[in-house]
Amino acid sequence: MLCSVRSSLLAVLAIMGTVPNARADWGQSSAASAQPQPLPAINLDNYPAVSRVSIARALATAKAHPGDAERIGELGMMLQAWEQNETAAAAYARARAIAPRFEWFYLGGLVEARLAHHREAAQLLADAVRISPSSLPARLALADALFESGDVDGARRQYEPLTSGASEPHARYGLGRTLAASGDANAALGELDTAVRLFPEFGAAWYTRGMALRQLGRIEDARDSLAKAQQYGTRWPAVEDPVIARVRALRDDAAARSDRASAFQAQGDTARAAEEYEAALAADPKSVRARVNLIALYCRERQWSKAEHHFQAMVDLGLRVAEGHHNVAICLASQGETARAAGEFRTALEINPQYAPAWVGLAQLAEKEGRLDEAEASYRKAAEQAPDDAATQFNLARMMLARRDSRQAIAVLERIATRDDPNRARVLFALATAHVQAGDIAAGRRYAVEARDLARSRGQADLAAAIERDLARLP
Repeated sequence: MLCSVRSSLLAVLAIMGTVPNARADWGQSSAASAQPQPLPAINLDNYPAVSRVSIARALATAKAHPGDAERIGELGMMLQAWEQNETAAAAYARARAIAPRFEWFYLGGLVEARLAHHREAAQLLADAVRISPSSLPARLALADALFESGDVDGARRQYEPLTSGASEPHARYGLGRTLAASGDANAALGELDTAVRLFPEFGAAWYTRGMALRQLGRIEDARDSLAKAQQYGTRWPAVEDPVIARVRALRDDAAARSDRASAFQAQGDTARAAEEYEAALAADPKSVRARVNLIALYCRERQWSKAEHHFQAMVDLGLRVAEGHHNVAICLASQGETARAAGEFRTALEINPQYAPAWVGLAQLAEKEGRLDEAEASYRKAAEQAPDDAATQFNLARMMLARRDSRQAIAVLERIATRDDPNRARVLFALATAHVQAGDIAAGRRYAVEARDLARSRGQADLAAAIERDLARLP
């Protein structure tokens, strides 16, 4: 046992850079010298019905070949695919004892991390990186496990070499976490800003950024960042990982297919996303997630008939889903069928009166047709349901300006003007316009100059030029 602990610790230290020339005999993994463990006890009756056939098949193969690490590792992969992490960990341990391959250390480390056994995860992942130092997923997972186990400095040393290429968003997020944990909220914010700039839908990075902003006393910015965290949820920047892809491919149920489709969508591969969503529906025709996402996906691809087909199937199956009616309304509006689009937006609101995107859709239709009072009323409803959404608040203020209600527009715009948002220069420009409209030329000029300078700093040349022209017209 002491040799096992020493081997794992030395592997961690070698990767952390504190053992520059580890002896060759120390490179032997602790697991390789361990006695093979028995296969985990598996009672198939305890597993979800949808998973039993697949797990039973993998278990029978492993039992028929008790000394074959590949077959036992494949059992671990099947168990991991179905989120049976404790039994998967036992299967991987047996596979490692027979054949100390990268996959069994790496996947074993991942399931230990899922079980919140972070020290064990770090030891296994350190061995995985020793075997395959070029594996970005393993190196990132090791850094994460070190951080979660409380080794903040060790995690930082792992993240620092990964701040370029595909691993950069994740590594910047990791560095931000280590800096925040060390009490340096300002430095953390710089890393987290880079992470969300590189991957704007990085929910975890937005959350950590919000907490750093709160620590710095920037409460409004923190609220905006935390709202984005809630909006984007578990979306994560993808790093190509063929090993975990093999695990995920073992499941063919609707939920797993939809997960794969979402991952393809995040990568911009709409064709493969559509294939996976269609496969999810073949497995479960009542999969709401697959239906509503296919309607939206086919709408963006301008495949109107396919979007309509999935919408009609949703209705025929008796699935009343606000998002589905909203998505088909967007499709209809894109084709100029505004009356039908408005009807579907209203149906979405009958199902869920708090569904802000449908209020926005009605507002946009009304604005396009010049019905500004109606547009403002719908934007106001959307703003009530999504008070932290800067875009909705901005659109409400635009309608107020169009109706020359400058005082109310100023009140709305001032609430969002301090937020660190990609559209902040436009918000400041609108605030300048509102002040000029209200007769306060000095305040209008001040906000316009700030908006112009910010637009220039962010490379928004057309916006900066438009602001400059308006400044030239001021008395």
